[in-house]
Amino acid sequence: MATIKEIADLANVSTATVSRVINNDKSLSVANETRERIMEIAQRLNYVPVRKRYAEGKSNARVNGTEIGIVMFCSPEYEWEDTYFLSIRKGIESECINKGLLVKKISHISGGISGIQMNNLDGVIVVGRVSKDDLEMLSQKVTNNIAFVNYVPENNSYDTVVIDYEEATREALEHLFSLGHSNIGFIGGKEKAQDGSVIQDQRHKAYEKIMKEKGKYNQDNVYISDQFLISDGYSSMMKAGGKSSLPSAFFIASDAMAIGAIRASHELGIKIPNEMSIVSFNDVEMAKFTQPALTTVKVYTEEMGRISVKLLVDRLEGREIPVKTVIPTKLIERESCLEHK
Repeated sequence: MATIKEIADLANVSTATVSRVINNDKSLSVANETRERIMEIAQRLNYVPVRKRYAEGKSNARVNGTEIGIVMFCSPEYEWEDTYFLSIRKGIESECINKGLLVKKISHISGGISGIQMNNLDGVIVVGRVSKDDLEMLSQKVTNNIAFVNYVPENNSYDTVVIDYEEATREALEHLFSLGHSNIGFIGGKEKAQDGSVIQDQRHKAYEKIMKEKGKYNQDNVYISDQFLISDGYSSMMKAGGKSSLPSAFFIASDAMAIGAIRASHELGIKIPNEMSIVSFNDVEMAKFTQPALTTVKVYTEEMGRISVKLLVDRLEGREIPVKTVIPTKLIERESCLEHK
């Protein structure tokens, strides 16, 4: 079966141009001669658009020539500073290359999706939280061929790849409990819906639940910033250091925040781990190079990205039942924790 790439090679144009001509993209400015040449070649090769193949129930459709979009619900600046999302995207793009998929569009957004163009795509992978209105708009543009990473829509109609935040948080806290810590603080950020409303971060929620189960929850030990960046961790630890007493340990919601918190601790004269232990979350590359190296919950972010592509391809090939994949996490023990005496 012919592919968009084969048509593009014969027509001496880009695959994007072929896709837009075949899908009758009204916004495309192209010479009539070029348009006719593309359509003639497509007809001669008996090319059938991918979307039509799936609609007709041909589960053996080839993946090559399929065009997808990636929607990142974060700004490029945020993605580079807290590389959690960058690593997920890296996994998506590498698996797309392996599968012969064309990534046609990558959009970074921190607000609604109404302004982005996602038409004429065979599928979309969304990384992050989406509002109900945005989800409806997105589904209208690309049918139901959408896979979500790090978020599960309420209607459970889409493929999702997530981690178990409660289990991961429990593992981090149990590690600190095993070292004799009972007065454990929390540093985290806020999750925001597209309408601006604040949603409690799942790590914060799990921390609160587990500490209350142990009878050790203290609201005074909780510091919540607007985001999960280095500067947020720094300012939170500076606030904590200004109080008369400090927890013997902190669970911190991201490695980026932990890096900022360590910097603040140095300035405050707090020795880590001798005077205060830290467990963080994500295990980004920098975590092993901090001083001290971070004990952290490893999230297999690249694998999350790869699996989302596999789920999307499987859906495009005819699967109708949505699949939820929960990726395990692992506590990586390094030097930022010490037994409390």
